[in-house]
Amino acid sequence: MAGGEPIGEMMTGQVAIVTGGGTSAGRVPSIGEAIARLLARRGVKVAVVDIDADAAGRTVATIAGEGGEAAAVVADLRDEAGCAGAVAAVMDRFGRIDILINNVGFGSGGVVTGLSEADFDLGFAINMKSATFMAKAVLPLMAEAGGAVVNLSTTAVQYPTTSLTYSASKAALEALTHHIAMQFGPDRIRCNTVRPGEVWTAMVDRTCKTTEEAAERRAERARRSALPYDGDAWDIAHAVVFLASPEARWITGQTLAVEGGTQLIRANPDWQSLPSFRKAKRP
Repeated sequence: MAGGEPIGEMMTGQVAIVTGGGTSAGRVPSIGEAIARLLARRGVKVAVVDIDADAAGRTVATIAGEGGEAAAVVADLRDEAGCAGAVAAVMDRFGRIDILINNVGFGSGGVVTGLSEADFDLGFAINMKSATFMAKAVLPLMAEAGGAVVNLSTTAVQYPTTSLTYSASKAALEALTHHIAMQFGPDRIRCNTVRPGEVWTAMVDRTCKTTEEAAERRAERARRSALPYDGDAWDIAHAVVFLASPEARWITGQTLAVEGGTQLIRANPDWQSLPSFRKAKRP
């Protein structure tokens, strides 16, 4: 769905935290920005938490221009104090927290034999430690009325890349999802994971010098999908917002891969010979 049009009932009055929600350089939005904007379009007040003040401010300005309400919270979430401070700032601004989106992430390091301890620690601090201590600070505030937590993982958990730290830290994040869903379900708190696949985001787009180059790379990516097109940040945002919304009230402890059916391609080495593939109008 182009443009990130909202789907579902309004969620007016709710407050959400989106970590890593700042606007990145590029012609398309980052996943965090798309999530923040889509939540705001559903009537949610959004706290855009980012280490980059300018990036957070740009997302807030965009949301305001679209008629929503948001606030920038500048924080380094690599330790418990940073997470606690961010949550306190959100409570001071909005007085409640209903939704936590643990989106901030970082790919660092390489294969295990070339991995430095510093890269390992940084990857786990950003990808796992931040989500853990954001949850620690937020969950007691949700317990009375309930709420929703959505953790952003990656298909690299299932199909590892050369970055051990990235795959391993995201796998640990999925364990956090199951822990929260089990332990805090009685408090009406739901927790789910979204696994983005190889989607087109600002981080990828800004490596392309021209729109023509971007189009060529997107077409190449689409050929690795079961669908005749690639995915973007909005596709991830719609899945995240659905899981955070009332429509998903009986969904918890689940992992949703949003990746265009690429796992089907991986499982079928003869996929290009399928009649449906030969007839499809692919890039």
